[in-house]
Amino acid sequence: MIRTGLNVGNTRKGERAVEKFTRKAGILAAAAAFVGISVQTQAQDLLYDWKAVDQASTPVVGFTPAPFVTDANAASPALLSQLQQLQASNPGRVAIKVPSGTGLSPASIATLFNNPNFTINYAFLDIETPVTSGGNSNTAVAQTNANLIHAQPKGTGTFVGNYRLFPGNGDTSGPGAGPTITDYRSGGATGVNMANEDLYPGSPTYRAGNTVPGSPSTEIRRGLFVLPIERASYVSNNLPAGNKHIPYVNRFNNFNNPALQNGTTGGFPSFTPGVAAGGFTGAQTANNMLSRGDFSALVAHYRLRGADGVHLLDGGVVGYTQAQFEQDAKDGFQQPAIAAIFNGGGAKLATLDTVSKVDGSVQDNEATGVVYSGVYSLTQGSGKLALLVSNLDDGLHTLEIPQAIGGKFVPGSISIAGGQHKLLEFTGAGTQWQLNAGSGLAVFTDSDRSGVGVPEPVAMGGASVFALTMLFRRRRSR
Repeated sequence: MIRTGLNVGNTRKGERAVEKFTRKAGILAAAAAFVGISVQTQAQDLLYDWKAVDQASTPVVGFTPAPFVTDANAASPALLSQLQQLQASNPGRVAIKVPSGTGLSPASIATLFNNPNFTINYAFLDIETPVTSGGNSNTAVAQTNANLIHAQPKGTGTFVGNYRLFPGNGDTSGPGAGPTITDYRSGGATGVNMANEDLYPGSPTYRAGNTVPGSPSTEIRRGLFVLPIERASYVSNNLPAGNKHIPYVNRFNNFNNPALQNGTTGGFPSFTPGVAAGGFTGAQTANNMLSRGDFSALVAHYRLRGADGVHLLDGGVVGYTQAQFEQDAKDGFQQPAIAAIFNGGGAKLATLDTVSKVDGSVQDNEATGVVYSGVYSLTQGSGKLALLVSNLDDGLHTLEIPQAIGGKFVPGSISIAGGQHKLLEFTGAGTQWQLNAGSGLAVFTDSDRSGVGVPEPVAMGGASVFALTMLFRRRRSR
C-alpha cells in the first residue's frame, strides 16, 4: 500500500494557522487549511558544526564556532573572553553547546546571560538522559533551562533548543511516534523556541526499510535520502511562528541500527555497500550510500523546506574529513541560484509535500525516490522560481506539478535520470512559470555511492579526537 504523505500545496515557512493535526495513514487532515496563507521566509545562513568549538577547529569559512559550556567552565575567564570575541566576529550568531545531562545551573545561566560584553543568540542543549518524553530527549530539564535563560535580561531573545525536541505531529518517517507539539511547547511561552530534530540518514529513528513498493536495488538509498526530508517538512509545517529551525544533520549514522550494519570498522559496526545487510543481498546494497553530492542536495532540500540553518555532527563515512563535510553542507545550503531568491526579497517556499505526481500518478516520494523542493518570489522582477528535483532511484522518471506555485503553474513534465539532481530556474509569465534558457542542468554531480558508513566516533579517527567525542558527543538517538 502506498502511504499518502503530507500534501499541503503551496505551504510556506511560517504558515501556522492550524495547530490541531490528525494522524491517519500519514495524512495531515488539516492540510487544506494552509493553502493560500502567505508568510515570507527570511534568508538565513546559520551554519554550525558540533566539532567547531573555536576558529582553529572550523576549517570552512561561513561556519560559526560554538564552545561547549558546562557548570565547570561557565564562569571561566577563557570562556567569557571567547564569547566576547565571537560577539565581535559573528554578531547575531553567537552560540553555545551544552552537553551536560543536567543542563546549566541557575547561577551559570545568570553569569552567561547577563554579561555586558556579549549576547548569546543560540543555545544548543544536549540533554538526553534520563529520557522523559516518548523515547526522545529529556524534555522537562530542557524546558526548565529554556525558561531560566529567557528570564534573564540578555536571554529573552535567545533561541534555545534541545537535541531531538521538535514538533513532530504527523511525522511518518520513524518506526513510531516522535515528539509532539505538546512536548515541544510544554515549557510554555518562554520554553524552547528552536527545533533541533535529528536528520541522520541510517538512524534507527527512521523506519527500517521501505513500507512502500519500489526496487530493492535502491530501497536503502531512497530511504536514506527521502525520510530525513520528510521529517524536516513536518517540523516546518508544525513550527510556531517566530521559532527557529536548525536540525542536526549527518551524511550517515547507523548507530544502534542492525539493519544497516554488515561489518566492523575500527571496532564499530559499519555499513559497506556491496555486502549483504538487513535482508538485502550484496548486489542490492551496492551503490546505496549517499554520495557527497547527494548530501549537498539533501542540505539544499532542507533549506528549501524551511530550515534556517544546519548543525553538523560528524559525517559518518570513512575517510570523509571535517573540511569536506562542512564544504558539502555549505555548497548545498548556499547553492547560488537558490540563495539568490532567498536573498532577493519576498521569498516563499514552494512546497512541503511528501507525495509527488511521478510517471503519471501521485505516489509517496520514498516509493519513487523523486523529491522536488523550491523557493519563489513574486516581487523579484516578473517572478522567480527555483526548483531542485532529485531522483535517488536507478531509472528515469517524469515529474509533473499540477498544483500552482504562487498562483502560477509549471507546464509540462520534468524528466530526471536515476541518481541525478537537477536545478530548474523559471521566470514568471502570466499564469505560468517559464523555464529559463540553459536551465535544468544537473547539479551536485557526484555518483560515488560506495563509501563505508559508520557511527560518529569512527569517522572522526584518532584516539585523542575519539576521547573528546566521548566527552562532548552529540549523542545518537536511543
